[in-house]
Amino acid sequence: MQEGRPFAELIRGLPGTPFGDWRAVRVRGIATDSRQVEPGDLFVALPGTQRHGAAFVAEAARRGAAAVVIPTSESAPAGLAGLRHPAPEAALADLAARFYRHPSHELTVVGVTGTNGKTTTALLLAHLLRAAGWDPAAWTTTLVSGAGPSFRPVWTTPPAHRLERFLRTAADLGRRAAVLEVSSHGVALGRVRCIRFRAGVGTNVSPDHLDFHGSLEAYVAAKRAFFAALGPGALAVLNAGDPVVLGFETATRATVLTYGVADRAERADLQAADLRLGRMGSEFMLLPGPRLCELAPAAARELPAPANLPLPGRHNVENALAALGAALGLGLPLEPLLPALSTAPPPPRRLETRPVGPYLVVNDVAMNEASYDTALATVAAWGARGLVVVNALRGARGAEVNAAAARVLARWNRRLGFAPLIVTASQGELARDPVDHRVREAELAAFVDTAKREGLGVSLHEELAPAVAEAVGRLPRGGVLLLLGTFGMDEGPALAVAMLERRLGLPPSAPPSYPPAEDR
Repeated sequence: MQEGRPFAELIRGLPGTPFGDWRAVRVRGIATDSRQVEPGDLFVALPGTQRHGAAFVAEAARRGAAAVVIPTSESAPAGLAGLRHPAPEAALADLAARFYRHPSHELTVVGVTGTNGKTTTALLLAHLLRAAGWDPAAWTTTLVSGAGPSFRPVWTTPPAHRLERFLRTAADLGRRAAVLEVSSHGVALGRVRCIRFRAGVGTNVSPDHLDFHGSLEAYVAAKRAFFAALGPGALAVLNAGDPVVLGFETATRATVLTYGVADRAERADLQAADLRLGRMGSEFMLLPGPRLCELAPAAARELPAPANLPLPGRHNVENALAALGAALGLGLPLEPLLPALSTAPPPPRRLETRPVGPYLVVNDVAMNEASYDTALATVAAWGARGLVVVNALRGARGAEVNAAAARVLARWNRRLGFAPLIVTASQGELARDPVDHRVREAELAAFVDTAKREGLGVSLHEELAPAVAEAVGRLPRGGVLLLLGTFGMDEGPALAVAMLERRLGLPPSAPPSYPPAEDR
């Protein structure tokens, strides 16, 4: 690909007006950040949070951009070739798919969408596909793997040129499949528009990202659009226990396979019954429904069968059903899947549970009211006594996100009695993050004021380490330390384990191993 692709081929049929000596240009790469432009790149100017990328065309040219794509409202820069397009952000998906030669056509690509459970379901599915010999690549919120060195990405679903490059690398490495976590942003911004999905999985829907979408209806519409775009030869795996997700059946042309826990989804095509939920995992019976018998008759004949999942919580049973349903719907035999399920590695910071002597440290990347509710419901089901809770506030997401979290925590405190809740703004940790996730004053005030109105006492810390230290100091023997929050809690599990080991006089153990952050 070093010689480049003809720019004329990349823009053929796209709306807009070419300018400059565009017929002679060859493109060696695509960039949307002028600071990352390399000689021969095509620079696509996109809207930014503060300024439009069109303001950086001159910088892209200085760095060697071979051509640019700019809005029609912008003047064509002198001496540069390119395309004036009515919506460069929409054109990016077409340009990237063409430049990387439509890699999704060479792979079995599965997209996982929903509000919560996307990451766990995607990682479980990748684990099952690996056990069946498919050797997949995966792009999720916490881990990108199978297409070069593993890392934790900036985006759940990256811009189209990053995603298409990832898929091209996976295809060139001989991967047979790719599992992608598909966010509502990824759908609404057209990042996955040119990807051919062989299957789509829907986990659940509850209010989230309303700062971006503007309304719950628009958020749901983005999820629905993903399933509406699936072709008639594709597979849609839908949670029968979630009415919104189940409603996507009417929007899709794909073959539908439903899943769910039997007490709430007795007509699902793949069911879990007789659940036995424990602190370190779950056991259940796997049952077949009508459409599973049609889609995967050999697997259905082997059911009912017992299943073992080393991840805690009813919600993880649903995630496992979603992953199993996708694998079976894609034609994989049951035999390697059930044993693989029992060895599934815990997803980073998704109700990750670690015993330390007589204590239990549980941490979850709770990011919206539904995920807070799920984490606390799971711990409550264990009959946890001596519960101490630390919450890292979520920054740069608006006041209402934190107010909603405070309401959920206050409701569970009335049942579990863990107050005062320990709260941290994690200022130092978030200041080191490559993306600005710092907690704003309005977000802090929204959480504290809501907690006060709800009768929830709060012990507030600016930094993470003192918050964890207070929690460890309050933790009784046999107690459960629950660490909640997104980026501001990333270092919390290692801090808590180290403090507890020092208390017990234990030698330091290896800290939780998380993939390195993406180098932007």
